[in-house]
Amino acid sequence: MCYGISIYLSESHSFNKNWVEKAAKNGFQYIFTSLHIPEEAEVNFIKQVKSLGKMAAEAHMEVMADVSPASLRRLGLSFTELPSIADWGISGLRLDYGFTAKQIAWLSHSLKIGLNASTTDEEQLKELLDEGLQTNQAEAWHNFYPKPFTGISRQSLKERNSLFHRYGIKTMGFIQGDDRLRGPLYEGLPTIEDHRNVTPIDAALELRELGTDKVCVGDLNLTDQTLKEFCSLMDGTVPLYVELNEGYEHFYKLIHTNRMDAAQYVIRSVESRGMELLYDQEAHNSETFKKGSITVDNKLYGRYAGELQICLEDLPANPNMNVAGYVREESLSMLKWVGSGQKFVLHKK
Repeated sequence: MCYGISIYLSESHSFNKNWVEKAAKNGFQYIFTSLHIPEEAEVNFIKQVKSLGKMAAEAHMEVMADVSPASLRRLGLSFTELPSIADWGISGLRLDYGFTAKQIAWLSHSLKIGLNASTTDEEQLKELLDEGLQTNQAEAWHNFYPKPFTGISRQSLKERNSLFHRYGIKTMGFIQGDDRLRGPLYEGLPTIEDHRNVTPIDAALELRELGTDKVCVGDLNLTDQTLKEFCSLMDGTVPLYVELNEGYEHFYKLIHTNRMDAAQYVIRSVESRGMELLYDQEAHNSETFKKGSITVDNKLYGRYAGELQICLEDLPANPNMNVAGYVREESLSMLKWVGSGQKFVLHKK
């Protein structure tokens, strides 16, 4: 997976510079910007685009810019001059409405091209290929949807991803931020409508599950805590916020791996059984281990002793297992992403 951020030229230079530097430091690799958003009509585009290109180069990040024919006029460029935008530090262009298949295919020989993944159908895609589109220079970018209840469904995104993957083209989807949301509606900028009310990390994991190759934060920024979560995700690890009981604090910050033969009802840590720690039986009054309960097998469980598990749903309590802690409410939705062979880490809030 590859992760990116969005930069809006109407924001101050200092705000954008700080966000680019912070995102780059936390592993984000590319920038999306739009050159035809109505709210940005007063922006000095040539100066701002060149400034963004320089900023991105210093942070070693690529820039993909959303353009329309109107954008070209504001940039003072003709279509045939578009390849020169690479000299401004722009890596590629997402060509929205107003361009022909022949133009898009021609441009793919000199710049990375972003197709509209949400609206381009197979017939149009075949026309682009017939005109000479370079698939190794093309990506398919979904839209984001500022207005509530206008985003697409999970199934629609999955089907669109499958279409482009059949032709060797990677896809990108947007997730909303969780710090400053972008106006004028301030309702988040996701691709999937149901992601409007979930955490950015949860949305990113679902986009991955649905076959999306790249994830971009549509809004203005992320909290520092969420940035740390994305650092874990970029390392291939699902972050879980938990509370561990006294005597089990050593499980914090360790990298665990769910077994390849993933169990239906629990997550089983491969690493915990190699720690060779034996635990005496501890009394617990509950008849049920609730979903999110973190258990460790005590020495009554014989060869299983020491194994850490996380309950994926309510299960009958077992005297051979000690309660080591619990997954916090905000991380319960993340458990479904800890599948076969998936690494995870237990963080203290």
